[in-house]
Amino acid sequence: MGKCDSLIKAGIVADCDSPVTKGLEGNGAIINRKDLDFSATVFDAARKNIIKTLVLKTGKQAYEVYCPGGTPFTGAKTSLEKKTYRNAFTNDVPLVILDNGPAVCEDIIEGLANGQFVVILRNKYRAADGSAEYQVYGYYQGLSAETLESDKYSEDTDGGWSCALKETGSPKAGLYLFNTDAETTETMFNTLLSGTNTEGGTGD
Repeated sequence: MGKCDSLIKAGIVADCDSPVTKGLEGNGAIINRKDLDFSATVFDAARKNIIKTLVLKTGKQAYEVYCPGGTPFTGAKTSLEKKTYRNAFTNDVPLVILDNGPAVCEDIIEGLANGQFVVILRNKYRAADGSAEYQVYGYYQGLSAETLESDKYSEDTDGGWSCALKETGSPKAGLYLFNTDAETTETMFNTLLSGTNTEGGTGD
């Protein structure tokens, strides 16, 4: 068993060439965590918080998650989680479902109530090489519903649903999906949504 040193490895300075930008794009992806083929996941050799290849089991797919408005996914954040021996991180991902019909309740809401999920959100800050755009939440411990509510008179959801997903105990401050360049990574993201990124995957 190795000793894991907790050391910073770079100076704490601003990147003047690629300044950080707040906010998220309006579209992302949600995946049933049990649909991931963890054995086929490939991490970057140099940076262990970058996933180069994220593979789904055969016949599975990611689903688009969309949040309209000027500040989509407001409340998405990562926080330090104090523990006895080694600190970890908590991830919070809010969702809004602007519908409340029978299909939505059966196909989405009831699944959110009891499942575990991985969510990929798109940062407006991409970093100079594009590696910071696609951020992954829930890979290590799974995101699960903390709150799930339909307020018929809500001004925010217009009678639809609001959902707060949470992951506790994540060992990484941030996990990203990136392979080679922005174009290659975008293609991988889109294939997850189409269900074609299943090479090497296995069914249930």
